Amino acid sequence: MIILFNFLKKFFIQVIDSYQYEMESNYQEKSMLTNLFIENKFLGWLGLFIIFFSIFAIFVFQFLDWESKDKNNK
Repeated sequence: MIILFNFLKKFFIQVIDSYQYEMESNYQEKSMLTNLFIENKFLGWLGLFIIFFSIFAIFVFQFLDWESKDKNNK
């Protein structure tokens, strides 16, 4: 009985392993962000610069707001 159980366990592991290997070899990721940089580089880089400068502007204006509040409190 134990021998049969070990055989079935090895058999199922081999079947699952081969099926998983076949799935992984056929899988290709389709990412919109990757396609944006590959197919249309200008829009990809423009988007990154817009995000970067937006975050930078938020930090600058927040810092200026803090400084003006500190001057008003003195």
